[in-house]
Amino acid sequence: MSLQKVIKKVVLFLAIAMCVSLVIVTTNAATNYSQNWSNGKGKVNYQNLSGGHFKVSWSNVGDFVCGKGYNPSGTRTMSWSGSASNAQYFGVYGWLTNPLVEYYIGRSGGSKVGTYSTSKGTYTLYVTSVTGPSIQGNTTFKQYNANGNKGSGINLAEHFNGWKKLGQKVGNTNYCIVSVEGWGGGSGSADVTVN
Repeated sequence: MSLQKVIKKVVLFLAIAMCVSLVIVTTNAATNYSQNWSNGKGKVNYQNLSGGHFKVSWSNVGDFVCGKGYNPSGTRTMSWSGSASNAQYFGVYGWLTNPLVEYYIGRSGGSKVGTYSTSKGTYTLYVTSVTGPSIQGNTTFKQYNANGNKGSGINLAEHFNGWKKLGQKVGNTNYCIVSVEGWGGGSGSADVTVN
C-alpha cells in the first residue's frame, strides 16, 4: 500500500473518531449546573443524580431552592420531564448580570410592565426591586416575574427579547435551572429530569 493511501486512511479514521467523540460529548452534556440551597430551617433532602436527573423531598422548610440546568444559560430552550408535589414554585429560574436580575418564568409579583408573545403564548411581565441574598452577595437587584405558561419547553431567547421590547435591561446570562422551591413550613417532593 502506498504512503499516500495510508495517509488518507489515517486522516479518514481521525475524522470519524472526532465526529464520534463530538456526538458523545453532545449527548452526555445534559446539564452542567446543580443547585441545592436552603436557609437551614427544616429538612431538605436533595439528590443530584446522573445527567439532568434530580430528586428532592422536604418537610417543615423555611426556604429552599433546588434544581439543575446550565451556567451560563445562554439563550437555550429549557425542557424537562417529571413533577413536583406541594412546591411553592416549579419552573424556570435564573440570573442575569450587568445589570443584576433574578427571574422567574411562570409566576407574578411586582409592578406590571406589559405583555409580550412567545411560541408558548402570551406572558405578562412584572418587575420589582429586591434587597437580599443574590449571586453577588447581599445587595439590591431587580426581579423579573413573567406570568404565563410555565410548562416544559421555555425558550429563553423569546423571553429575553420580550423583556427588551418592554424596556427592561437584559445583560449577561448567568445560571438558569429548572427549579423546585418551597417555603413557609410546607412539605413535599419532586422527581425531575432536565433534558
